[in-house]
Amino acid sequence: MHDYMLPSSGHSVVPIVDAHLDLAYNAMTNGRDLTRSVAEIRVREVRQTDIATLSFPDLAQAGVAVVFASIYAMPANPNFAQTLLSEAASRPHFAVYHTPEEAEALAHEQIDLYERWRDDGLVRLITGRSTLAAHLEQWAADRTLGLVLLMEGADPIVRVEDLERWWQRGLRIIGLSWAGTRYAGGTGAPGGLTPTGRDLVAAMRERGVILDTSHLAEEAFWEALDIGAHAVIASHSNARALLALPPDIQADVPSDRHLTDEMISAIGTHDGVIGLNFLNDFLEPRWTMARREVPVTFANQGRRMLEHLASLIGWHRVGIGSDVDAGYGRDETPQEFDTVADYVRLRDVVPPEAQAGVLGGNWLRLLQRSLPD
Repeated sequence: MHDYMLPSSGHSVVPIVDAHLDLAYNAMTNGRDLTRSVAEIRVREVRQTDIATLSFPDLAQAGVAVVFASIYAMPANPNFAQTLLSEAASRPHFAVYHTPEEAEALAHEQIDLYERWRDDGLVRLITGRSTLAAHLEQWAADRTLGLVLLMEGADPIVRVEDLERWWQRGLRIIGLSWAGTRYAGGTGAPGGLTPTGRDLVAAMRERGVILDTSHLAEEAFWEALDIGAHAVIASHSNARALLALPPDIQADVPSDRHLTDEMISAIGTHDGVIGLNFLNDFLEPRWTMARREVPVTFANQGRRMLEHLASLIGWHRVGIGSDVDAGYGRDETPQEFDTVADYVRLRDVVPPEAQAGVLGGNWLRLLQRSLPD
């Protein structure tokens, strides 16, 4: 139950899965060549913040088999994360959208990049159970990364009827919001689903698209579950109950970014999986971008967060959703995390029988039951 055996392999292997990496956004906004090692990228960039932690060679060496690779466009005036917006604006190829059509164009550029990586043999795109099984067979020998495409914020879907076209391009998971969108309330933008949002959730259910509830405002979360979903996840979210702020600290991100215990339990009821977000301020409320002196570790705050999630939905519904290298890097994540090679450090804070599941098996089981044939 908690281990995962690769097809036709002669021994037990733990393929690692990260359910949220902004690979295309990272490469395009930062002008990063992800075919270089993390060490090479760091030498080339010489940064003080958002220091690189991942690249294709490092992901391969770390044993990462599958990533939920985001399609993410940043709105021009998000109602939160102004610090992130101003920091991103200094990057070489930063772009924002003002209209749905601009969001659509940015999203297609990112899929174009994923497809170029595929054509160059750097990644494989996973669109169904058969391609997942074939990928895992090949990964056991060549360590080529597999990508499941996830849209973070649905504004690039100009019309609900466009969903089929996005499906044909390989999109299998949609989060309706980042900040609020035309479809739903989101982080820092309380509110429910719009009428168009309700139509999109229904269309996703019928087409078999997985609903990602990360960033979804609480009212919209419950409305979406009432409509029904093909499958429900939170790709990169932590527990709000552990992140209450001391009165003298201003959070970088509003508290509605995190899941209430009731939301966590509901995802479990729907047999979903939640990915642990590695960002320090999503693990320790006293740590902020301006106040970095509080130590954050997997051994302390990471363990506490994982145990809280597991106490509500079980270890078999908890995984990784690191969200690293998209405005946050080495120094904004736990002290044990220098590069993706350190995913395995989570073994130290997870019960032995749950380690393979948390590192990847739980996400793989969800994909096996939720992707099309």
